[in-house]
Amino acid sequence: MNNREKVAEILDLIDDGEIEQVKELITSDESLLDFVTPFGTWLHVAALEGQLELVKFLVELGMDFNINEGIPKSAPIAHAAGEGELSIVQYLLNQGAQLDVSDPGRNPLFSAIYGGHLDVVQYLVHSGIDLTVKYTGEIMKNTDAFNFALERGQLEIADYLKRKMIERGAEVVENDPPHEDEDVIFAQMVKYFGPVKNSIGELIPGSKVAVTIHVIPSSKEHPFTTLFTTGMSDEPMGYSMEEEAFKYAELLLKLPSDWPVEQDVMNDPAHFWPMKWLRMVAHIPHLYEGGLDEGVILPNGDPPQPFAPNTKLSCIMSCRPYESELDSIPTGQGDVNVFTLIPIYEEERMLALEKGHEYLLKRMREHGISDVLDIHRKNVGL
Repeated sequence: MNNREKVAEILDLIDDGEIEQVKELITSDESLLDFVTPFGTWLHVAALEGQLELVKFLVELGMDFNINEGIPKSAPIAHAAGEGELSIVQYLLNQGAQLDVSDPGRNPLFSAIYGGHLDVVQYLVHSGIDLTVKYTGEIMKNTDAFNFALERGQLEIADYLKRKMIERGAEVVENDPPHEDEDVIFAQMVKYFGPVKNSIGELIPGSKVAVTIHVIPSSKEHPFTTLFTTGMSDEPMGYSMEEEAFKYAELLLKLPSDWPVEQDVMNDPAHFWPMKWLRMVAHIPHLYEGGLDEGVILPNGDPPQPFAPNTKLSCIMSCRPYESELDSIPTGQGDVNVFTLIPIYEEERMLALEKGHEYLLKRMREHGISDVLDIHRKNVGL
């Protein structure tokens, strides 16, 4: 078994909770212990998955619990806080983990607020984390934890933080709401696909933009649910000036009409992953100074792992939209390119790498495969 296969097996075993087998594999090869996955070190992965026993094992092996990795780049304690894994946050703090507040993306309190985990917020406050630190950057303007909670709509957390700040003698100032200009992209999408049913704010600490995901229900004319972003194009992507034409982008993703998108089912991994990836892809260019263009393929790990237990799809490909009218939308700051995200199989990714993404799209069209997600569709890479 080569290292790629071992890494894939370890990720599966962690997901299944087979911790003893994970321990055996990791200790059997020293190079595996230092391996960094797209989600961070094994300690980051264990924290994200809520595997306290594995976290303890890795810390006892001497793994650095203050190293910043993953998306966003932060320590395992911030990843655990974002997932609401209170016992792991408690353990790491007891082991001496730092409460890094140098950046909002590294601040475990902001991670806990982002995830809506009041119990973790309370523990971090009780542990003495700084409530007064404020961040100013591309999307945050003098924003402390209290105002971040308000922006996220976490009113119970905001009320708790306000009380604690007053108890500590800190000044509580509520920021003015940001001014929103007319959204040309929003209007264009609504004009084409229909009225928006609901919108979900997606602000990731450390990113340069605040992304909102909008949901348009299916209709007779468009028998699929449409997800699209706004906010990704508020800042240019990390391209050089020679690539001026491609520096602004927004994303589009189509789901089957019966795909659950209500808030109460969003914790179900089988249903949440398309929205999770839409959000992640929108932020990646602004977290890592990169860019996005048609034909870019992002794998779910290395090697790619299925997005959910009920599908073998494991990669995301960005494509020009089938709707030519949406290919490029003129705005005051320049043309905004719209990319449709299409989930694909690993074998299809390899086919696209060999013959180009246009060839893959041609093969998909020949088999009647559209840009609407189908978790059980034919794999044209086989």
